[in-house]
Amino acid sequence: MIFSEGRGRDGVGTGISPSLLSCKFMARKAREFYKGGFWHVFNRGITKEVVFRREDDFRFYLYKVKESLKKFPVAVHAYNLIPNHVHYLIEQNTDVSPGKFIGSVHGSFGLVFNRKYTRAGPLFQDRFKANHIENDEHLLNISFYVNLNKVLEKLQHFDRSLIVSKGDIEKLLEEAEKDAWSSYPVYLGLRDDQITQTKFVLSLLSDDIKKAQQEYRKMAKDFIVSGHFLKTRDLEFEGDGDGVGTGISPSPS
Repeated sequence: MIFSEGRGRDGVGTGISPSLLSCKFMARKAREFYKGGFWHVFNRGITKEVVFRREDDFRFYLYKVKESLKKFPVAVHAYNLIPNHVHYLIEQNTDVSPGKFIGSVHGSFGLVFNRKYTRAGPLFQDRFKANHIENDEHLLNISFYVNLNKVLEKLQHFDRSLIVSKGDIEKLLEEAEKDAWSSYPVYLGLRDDQITQTKFVLSLLSDDIKKAQQEYRKMAKDFIVSGHFLKTRDLEFEGDGDGVGTGISPSPS
């Protein structure tokens, strides 16, 4: 899985500037944190084990996030919880390292998870990844990557012999807007999770919060169909269609 992919198309018809599509964020050594820096932090279950087996696991994890933020304050600008891994967009805005925050969340969550499921040993891979973000364009880019990660995961399994229709994309984005385990709905002003700080990222689009939220929703679709992300690079998208006969399976009830 490549998280810092920088090669893209020219942005024609996507509403995204070529400079944004071609941007590439540089990675420093993991855990080389400093105050004022932004990082894309991600970690998966050990041996790709599922770390969220039930809905209450997701809910408890977010509870531990809120508790850990009180002890180790960092700015969480975006997050997404996938069954076997997690993504964050984090800023170190105090002297507290994001590593301490992640360690607190995963350590305490893992202990409870092991007792709950009669399990032993580490739950997450011991060394989380942290890619440093160099500028505002990279920051916006990664906010979309984190917020839309479930959408990208589903498209990754799309039948490559078929065309992704407008109906497919709209369905996936509607599901993302209802996702309780992602900060994407927070960016659109649909809910407040008392975790995500959206103001700075949205201010890159407009000083008017409502306009920024509308633009963010529009750009979400543009990013997916642009071919910017590796997961969707070799998919073919069409401008309209009802999604009938396409390769995306219905969501489980």
